[in-house]
Amino acid sequence: MLKIKNLSKTYDNGVHALNNVNLDIPKGMFGLLGPNGAGKSSLMRTISTLQDADSGSVEFDGIDVFADPQAMRQRLGYLPQDFGVYPRISAYDLLEHMAILKGIDNKAERKEAVEGLLAHTNLYQHRNKAVSGFSGGMRQRFGIAQALLGDPDLLVVDEPTAGLDPEERNRFHNLLVSLGEEKVIILSTHIVEDVSELCPNMAVLASGQILLQGNPILLTQQLNGQIWRKTVSQQEAVEIEQNMPVISKRLFAGQTIIHVMAEQAPEGFETAPANLEDVYFSTLHSHRSAA
Repeated sequence: MLKIKNLSKTYDNGVHALNNVNLDIPKGMFGLLGPNGAGKSSLMRTISTLQDADSGSVEFDGIDVFADPQAMRQRLGYLPQDFGVYPRISAYDLLEHMAILKGIDNKAERKEAVEGLLAHTNLYQHRNKAVSGFSGGMRQRFGIAQALLGDPDLLVVDEPTAGLDPEERNRFHNLLVSLGEEKVIILSTHIVEDVSELCPNMAVLASGQILLQGNPILLTQQLNGQIWRKTVSQQEAVEIEQNMPVISKRLFAGQTIIHVMAEQAPEGFETAPANLEDVYFSTLHSHRSAA
């Protein structure tokens, strides 16, 4: 289990990236959901020993991450939001190079690990192609392959499906699911569907604070009977936003659909089954209203 206690981080420019974050993350997929600028990447970088915190602690399976970062790195796989690759180097050669850096010194063991991970990520047939020429989805799968070198117990993936087409996104989801429940896998994203489809546990982070934590199904059930929707014109949507607690507004087939949260049905609205988007947007709406 990963335990994060009272974690805070302020950058030199005065930005409060993390504000007293507390999380207990068990084995399996854990979704960290939040808007851009919420502090997700700051938290992932801190967990991954790439930066220190101002206060608080991070502990993984008995390892004090700040006191012994090297021990943590031996157990960690990390796929950052953006990662660069050497030009004109094949997927096989680059992954082998990373395996050497990871400490896999035995040549036969390294060959087995590299070939196995390329096969697992469905990249073996592309092993002799330069990673710099890969599509976005192929590059993300290569990113997972390098993150899995050394069979880590903690896997951190930061915004892994941003920019992927639907087919590559599904392929990437299936890859994450195939990793099983024996690892702690943190999926940091602003895409609600990623968490809804993959994660039995989640938290919402905004303004550097944990606003909500729990099981997505149970959190969604708590909103049943409180979510109402209406299809309106853009002008009507503006008027309704001025008078009601609108938690989300989106377009579908060229029409504007708004969701509001209320104990009783507003006039002209119909009941809507709650979903994780409603949980997420209502949490953000309450946070912004209280700010």
